[in-house]
Amino acid sequence: MHLLYIDDSHDEKIYVFSALALPVNQWRQAYQQVRDWRQSLQKTKGIDVHKELHAWKFISGRGRPSDRIITKKERAAIFREGILLVSKLPGARLFNVIFPKKEDERAFEELLHGINLALRAWGSYGMLICDQGKEKIYTMLARRMPSYNLIPLRFDAQASMGLSHRNIPIERIIEDPFFKDSRQSYFIQLVDFVAYALLRRERPIPSKSKYDAHLFFDQLAEILVREANSKDPESIIRP
Repeated sequence: MHLLYIDDSHDEKIYVFSALALPVNQWRQAYQQVRDWRQSLQKTKGIDVHKELHAWKFISGRGRPSDRIITKKERAAIFREGILLVSKLPGARLFNVIFPKKEDERAFEELLHGINLALRAWGSYGMLICDQGKEKIYTMLARRMPSYNLIPLRFDAQASMGLSHRNIPIERIIEDPFFKDSRQSYFIQLVDFVAYALLRRERPIPSKSKYDAHLFFDQLAEILVREANSKDPESIIRP
């Protein structure tokens, strides 16, 4: 059984979803590692353990996460620490989807399809834990897909038979998605870091590349889920 924490990031061109899968039998160990990191940030940087770290605001220098001044360079270093922490969490695996900005619903569907493929390969089941904000639409999509999930046969052998789609129900994801306030979830905050790191890798901007933000995502190579999309070198799900 896996818990899957999902969040997104976007700009005017693309929409990114990331999902962090954690085995339930290693969840407590993973949580303690994240808790230890947050406690160390409180001691060294004055960032309260209960303070939400929102990726784009944090690395852009916005807000007052601490009782002292934290420079953009220091924030970038903390951001990188968070990404590296994700790569070291016990049993952690990572899914990623990139679609055009206006196709976020399709991107979410493709994410669930990729998750289902991996869970099937792992002999596991999963529960989705999403950031609050789009409860109605994501719940509707997740409820529909267990019985109706048409997948284009771009790479499937059946495509050679003249078929364009195949119905592949999502049977490994159980229950409706759970929605949690990101302020109350370390893991959703870290997935927000991941999604933003991928956004900046795909669409770098000078103000962030100055601090190597476009390179942070590369630290996650070891935990990328190859079962999600074998056609992409990083298993990122794309249109």
